[in-house]
Amino acid sequence: MSTRQNYQAELDNINESVHAMSADIVHAIDKTLFAFQNKSVILANEIMKHDDAVDAMEYEIEERCINIVIREQPMASDWRKIASYMRMIGDMERIADHCCDIAIYVKHLASCDSVQEPQHISDMYYIMKQMVVDTFKSFTDSNPALASDVINMDDKVDIYFKEINNEIAGLMKQNSEGIRQYMDYVMINKYIERMADHAANIADWVSFVVNGQLKLKFTDRYKKESD
Repeated sequence: MSTRQNYQAELDNINESVHAMSADIVHAIDKTLFAFQNKSVILANEIMKHDDAVDAMEYEIEERCINIVIREQPMASDWRKIASYMRMIGDMERIADHCCDIAIYVKHLASCDSVQEPQHISDMYYIMKQMVVDTFKSFTDSNPALASDVINMDDKVDIYFKEINNEIAGLMKQNSEGIRQYMDYVMINKYIERMADHAANIADWVSFVVNGQLKLKFTDRYKKESD
């Protein structure tokens, strides 16, 4: 096999690894939702334990991307793809981290008396999950139009985020004995919103791979996360 063929084969393998990581992230999201809805400590522990495997995936893909850049000095189009992979897997890893964060609060909720759940928190979760699924589909299909749709869906999540926080504040007033549980819901709400932000970030990088442009909202989301 020629040097160029080896180079292309390694790019293809990295691409396959990114796809495998994305499938793993979707599975973690599904598992986290089930753990949340059923207040399952067993599943929450499994989610938290699996985070090390996701970290290993990110590290392995990142190392291969760096090595191919050092060895091959790729062309501009390939460099754009490799740089995007490295940013995408960072956002994927953060989504997995937030699954773990939610799992921690699921365990808190399972240990306490149950309280009235915020009405639309599962609805918000389903939108976030669809964003993640569509983001990875846009990546598989090289579809910047679908990636743009994902970015626009983030606005719906932001609206839910504010409405749910307001609802939780009202529930706290009605049930002061459940404040600890409602603070757990506040944190879960925050992490779902952050997961949607990361999905939108990945969608931005899909657009960048295909047409070389990032959306203007990209920097706004990173600023929000640093505040």
